[in-house]
Amino acid sequence: MKKKLPMMILISSPRMRRGEASDLEEMFDSGLERLHLRKPDHSAKDVAKILDKLPEKYLGRIVLHRVPELLKEYPVAGYHHSSIESIQKLEGTSSRSFHKFSRLRENKEVLDYCFFGPVYNSISKHGYGPKVSMVEMRDYFAEEHEEKRPPVFALGGIRRNKVRNLLSLGFSGVALLGAVWGKNDPVSAFEGFVKVRDAILAESESKSDLRAQGTLKEVPPSLESFRK
Repeated sequence: MKKKLPMMILISSPRMRRGEASDLEEMFDSGLERLHLRKPDHSAKDVAKILDKLPEKYLGRIVLHRVPELLKEYPVAGYHHSSIESIQKLEGTSSRSFHKFSRLRENKEVLDYCFFGPVYNSISKHGYGPKVSMVEMRDYFAEEHEEKRPPVFALGGIRRNKVRNLLSLGFSGVALLGAVWGKNDPVSAFEGFVKVRDAILAESESKSDLRAQGTLKEVPPSLESFRK
C-alpha cells in the first residue's frame, strides 16, 4: 500500500545552487515530506552529487526527474515523467505534469498523482500565466468518477495565502518552486509554508471532531477569494 501523499511538494531550483544540499537537509529537518529533484540542464552525475550529500534517511522522500538511470542506484520515492517519457514500471510513485487542461481531462494513464498549472501567474517564469479559469477547475473536481483520476497538485504562482483556497477548490495539494527558491533565504521561506500546512492540518482535525459531533456547517469558498 502506498503512503498518503503530502499536502505540499517542493520542486528543486532548476539550476545548481551553492550549498543546495545543506539547504535541502535543513528543509527536510523542518518538515519537508517530498522533494522533486529536477535539474533539466544537468547530468545524472550532477544530480547524484546532490543525493550523495544528503543523509540516506531522506532519500525516500525524493522524486527524480529526467534521470531514470539513477533509480536503481538510490532508494528514492519515485519518478516524475517528462512529456516525452512513457510511464515506467517502478516500485515508487509515478507522476507527470500537465500544462493544458485538455491533457489533464483526457489523461488515461495510471499515475499516483500529477501536477497541473500554472494556476496563477508563475513566480519563476515571467509572463507564464493560467489558461483555465477557477470555475472550470471547480467543475472538473466536482465531476463524478473522481476515484478514477489521480490526485492533482496545483502548480504555478503558489504563495502561502493561496494554499487553503486551492485545497478547498479540490486540489489534493500544492507544488512549490518560485515562492521558495526566489527568496534570499529559501529555508526560511519554506518554513513559512510549513506553518501554513500545520495550521491547515490542525484546522482539519478540529473540523473532523465537529463533524463527528454534528455541529459543523461548512461554507464553500467564494471564487472571488481565489483572485486575491
